[in-house]
Amino acid sequence: MSFTHARRIAGYNWPLYAAAGAGIVVGVAVAAWPGTPAPLRWLAIVGVVGAAWLAGASFGAFHWMFDRSELLGGRWLAQEVDPPSRWVQVNAGLDETTLPIHEVFPAAQGKVLDIYDPGAMTEPAITRARQERAGAAAAEVVRSDALPVTDGWAELAVVTLAAHEIRDTPARERFFRELARVVSPAGKVVVVEHLRDLPAALAFGPGIFHFLPRREWLRLGDVTGLVLERERRITPFVRVFVYRHAEGAKQ
Repeated sequence: MSFTHARRIAGYNWPLYAAAGAGIVVGVAVAAWPGTPAPLRWLAIVGVVGAAWLAGASFGAFHWMFDRSELLGGRWLAQEVDPPSRWVQVNAGLDETTLPIHEVFPAAQGKVLDIYDPGAMTEPAITRARQERAGAAAAEVVRSDALPVTDGWAELAVVTLAAHEIRDTPARERFFRELARVVSPAGKVVVVEHLRDLPAALAFGPGIFHFLPRREWLRLGDVTGLVLERERRITPFVRVFVYRHAEGAKQ
């Protein structure tokens, strides 16, 4: 059983796991100290259980998503869309958010674009991940509001676990408008995201506030002329949204 991706992602988030470990040690010490008042002892026990749960649950969720599910293989795309002749993949330049679309659709022409902006995407885990892979081949670094793709060039645009890194709401809208622009009228936009929901809360605790609720992804489609055609889950922690142009949906 491989834990390759889970270990890598946990490594990107090592300060959180270190803090959980320290909290467990301190909590056990407080609970075991003979002179600790009963209310404080119970509070320490609750803290130990909570820290242990979040550390184990988050690692388990990473393992399920990235090592055990179909997500990174990308073959599920062939079940969601017809084979395109041209595609665009947009991500934050991380291996765990880059699907092998060239293998899924080998006859198609594609472009991989990296929208990472160090000034706006301040999540420490992303910064550490990019530093660790500094020597790896990188996608073309672009602005999320100015994708270097001709209008209607692609029949498929794929964004995997990257759109939520655009924290500013108007900036996310501009990004979705760019996706709508570069995809042909009959093409599709596939957005893969975590959600701010109960499964994420159980696995990631307060970390769910880095994710966005489902209604935000529906709203983004509405305000940018994209209609949600269907959606599905890949594990309880990953949701796939398949959009198409409003005019294409009427055809």
